[in-house]
Amino acid sequence: MSDLIIRNACVVTMNAERHVHPNGAIAIEGNRIAAVGPEPDVLEAHRATETIDAEGMLVTPGLIDAHMHPAQYLSNGVGDDVDLSTWLYERVYPYECTLTPEEAHTGALGAYAEALKYGTTCFNDPGGNNADSSAQAAIDIGIRGIIGRSTQDVDDPEFHAPSALIEDTDTCIRNCERHVSRWHGQAGGRLRAGYCLRYIFNVSDELCRSLKILADRDGVAVHAHAAETPDENPSAERKFGKRSLARYRDLGLFDPNLYLIHMGHVTEEEIAWLKSDDVKVAHCPSASMFLGLGNFSTRMFPKMIEAGVTISLGTDSASAGGHLDMVRVMALAAFGHRDIAADPALVGAHKALEMATIDGARACLWDEAIGSLEPGKLADLAIFDTNSIEHHPGRDPVSNLVYSFTGRNAHTVIIDGKVVMQGRALLTIDEDELRHSLAKANEAWRERAGVSTPRRWPEI
Repeated sequence: MSDLIIRNACVVTMNAERHVHPNGAIAIEGNRIAAVGPEPDVLEAHRATETIDAEGMLVTPGLIDAHMHPAQYLSNGVGDDVDLSTWLYERVYPYECTLTPEEAHTGALGAYAEALKYGTTCFNDPGGNNADSSAQAAIDIGIRGIIGRSTQDVDDPEFHAPSALIEDTDTCIRNCERHVSRWHGQAGGRLRAGYCLRYIFNVSDELCRSLKILADRDGVAVHAHAAETPDENPSAERKFGKRSLARYRDLGLFDPNLYLIHMGHVTEEEIAWLKSDDVKVAHCPSASMFLGLGNFSTRMFPKMIEAGVTISLGTDSASAGGHLDMVRVMALAAFGHRDIAADPALVGAHKALEMATIDGARACLWDEAIGSLEPGKLADLAIFDTNSIEHHPGRDPVSNLVYSFTGRNAHTVIIDGKVVMQGRALLTIDEDELRHSLAKANEAWRERAGVSTPRRWPEI
C-alpha cells in the first residue's frame, strides 16, 4: 500500500531516457517514489491512502536552485542598478554585518517560501555569517538544501570586506568544520552541509587547501565564486600571478567536489580542465543580467555545455536577481545565449530543464537521490497548473513550461514525500504571519543600518 498516488498527469521524469508519460501517475511510499509510469500500469500495481488528481497538470522533479543566498533576502532592492563591487562591498556586506540571527532566520524563511511557491524543492547556499539561522529555517519550513558557511581570511585593500566578516585562517577552518559537523545530515538527511570560499581575493592559499582536505574527508563539496566578472582575472593575475581558475587548480582544488559559481569569464583551455576533472559549474542567468556580469557575452556557457561540463542553474539571491523564480531562470538560460551568438538552436528548453533538475542534482552531488522521478529516488516533485490561459495544448510540455510559464504556475510541491504546498498555499508555515515578520525585520535592519532604498522618481 502506497501513501500517495498522483494520477491523471503529464509526467516528465528526467530519467536517463527522458521518458514523458502524457497520461502518467506516480506512487509514493514514505519519502520515496515507488513507481512512475503510464497511469494504468501504476494504478494496477499500487493502491494508496491518499490520491491527488492532477488532471491536465504537468509533474516534474522538484526544481533545484543550485546557488542561492537565503540570508540576503531582506537586502532585496539595496543594490539595484549598480556594479558588482558596489553591490557587494558597499551594500550587501554592510547588510550582512547588520543582520541579527533572528532577522536572518526570518529572511531565510522568506527566501524558502518564495522558492517553494515557484516549484523549487532544493537549494544550495554558499553561506553567510548567519549560516545557523539559514539552516534552522530550512528545517522549519520543510525544504531540502545544502548549507555552507562563508569564509574569508584575507582583507584585500582593493576588495575590502568588513572586519566583522573576516576571521583568521584557523578560526575559519574550525568554524567551518563545526558547521558541517552540526548540520550535515540533519532533518532525516534533508539538510546537507559543505565548505565555502567566499571570493578569490579574500581567501588565503592555506584556507583553500585546508577546506579541500576537510571536504574530501567529509564527502562534501567546496563551493566558490569564480570567473564572475570581466575584471576578475586581470586582478587575479596582478595579485597571484595567475587567473582565478589556475590558482584554484594549482592549489589542488580541481576535483569532482569543486563547485564553481557564475563562471562566464573562462577560456577554452579552462573548460578542458573543468571537463577533465569533472568540476561542477553553476550558471546564474538572472544575476548576470541584473548585475551586468557579462556571463552571456563571452559565449562560454554553450561551449561548456558542448564540452560536457556539468552545469546547474541558480537564482543567486533575491537581491542579486530580483526574484527566486527558477522557471524564469530556466527561460533566461534557454534563450539568453541565442541572441549573443545569433543562433536559435543554442541551449533550449529541454537543456534548461535538465540544468534545473538532474544536472543540478549532479552538480550538488545529490543525483543518486534527487533530480529525476524514478523508483527508489526521494519523492521531491512539483506539479504545475496547465489550466491557465498561457498553457497551449498540443505544444511540447517542456517547451510550454520553460517558454510560456513562470513559477506562479506551480500548484503543488512535495518534498521528501510530504506535501508542503497545495493549491499554491504553503502548509508548513503561516504565510500571513511570515509576511508580517518580514516587513518588521526589513524595517528594523534598515533603521539600524541607516539604509534607504534609492528612488529614481519623486514620490509625493
